[in-house]
Amino acid sequence: MTLRVGIVALGAALALPLEAEAAPCRGYPESVRSAIKHRVESLRMIEREAGDRLLGLDTRTYPFLAGEARKLGDVIASPKMLKDEDDLNRCRIGVPPVRRICRSAAEGLTTLLDAQESGAVSAELKQTYAEPMRQCEGFMGLQPLKTTIRTTD
Repeated sequence: MTLRVGIVALGAALALPLEAEAAPCRGYPESVRSAIKHRVESLRMIEREAGDRLLGLDTRTYPFLAGEARKLGDVIASPKMLKDEDDLNRCRIGVPPVRRICRSAAEGLTTLLDAQESGAVSAELKQTYAEPMRQCEGFMGLQPLKTTIRTTD
């Protein structure tokens, strides 16, 4: 009888750290979504403004828009937030790196806008922005934008 009690106690003790370890893993994308969704929407607004600038409808300069995108990237994911997100690699069920992907989108937009200022925009740069932004929008439950900034033709 004491052997059974010992086995049950050992099983319970081994289960506790796994549960404690798994707690941050549960619900991560949802908690990040609520924390950064409005910033991702602001990033989309910068993309729209840059698209309008290409059409001559907006007077904000590309360096200004790039600076705003850079600031949003820093708010979406600071280095500490990225490290914390990297720690989620230990989760038994894969957790998507939401902050890293959305920050990558902000960095891609920044690079694209800097290139637009210098006249060095390429389809590759547009793709470098469009792919992570599409993923980020998916995490936020947003339909991807269709703007001249993303089109490669």
